[in-house]
Parts: sequence; C-alpha cells; structure tokens
Amino acid sequence: MAIDTFTWCPQVQASEQLAVATLQAQFGDGYRQVASAGINTAVELWALSCNGNKADMLALRAFLKAHVLASFWWTNPWGEKHLYRVKPDSINPKFINGNFAEIAFTFEQAFVP
Repeated sequence: MAIDTFTWCPQVQASEQLAVATLQAQFGDGYRQVASAGINTAVELWALSCNGNKADMLALRAFLKAHVLASFWWTNPWGEKHLYRVKPDSINPKFINGNFAEIAFTFEQAFVP
C-alpha cells in the first residue's frame, strides 16, 4: 500500500517539541543513572497551522482526519523526511471570515515496526 505525502505548506510559525523517553534511577547519594527506553526514543511533535480559502482547507481537514491512524510522509522544517501521524484531538479549525479558514494541528512522528 502506498504511503501518502503531506503537501500543504504550513505557516512559518512551526514549533517542534522533542520528547526523549528514558529510564532513570535516582540514588540516595545524588547519583542518577539514565538509560535509553527503547530503540526509537526521540519523538518529534510539530505544532503547525495552515490557512487559505475554505475549499482548500476542507481538503486539508479531510487529509488530517484520515491520517490520525495512518502514517504519511512529511519533510519537516529541518529538511528531514519522516513518517508522521496527526495527533488525536489536535485538529482545530477556525473561520476567519466567510471564505477564509485556518486549521491548527499537531504531527507526531511515527515509526515502522
């Protein structure tokens, strides 16, 4: 099955959050032992938004809804192409006027099993 590609152009205010999963043990003498919590420990989260005419944003909204469970390719602002999914409960449309809308959403990096 072919994997879709996100082709819309997000606004320049893209914001990345990098979540790194670790296992930690704190000892009484102040020493802390830290280890990796798996093979894909660093997960990128991207807060993004797009705006445009209502018809274009309707197509974007459909893409976002379809990719909460299905992964897609996206090249992030660093120029790195990774698989992502739309984070559940992150799709937030806002109508600026009758024919102009903005959609805020979050991408969460996905990994192939």
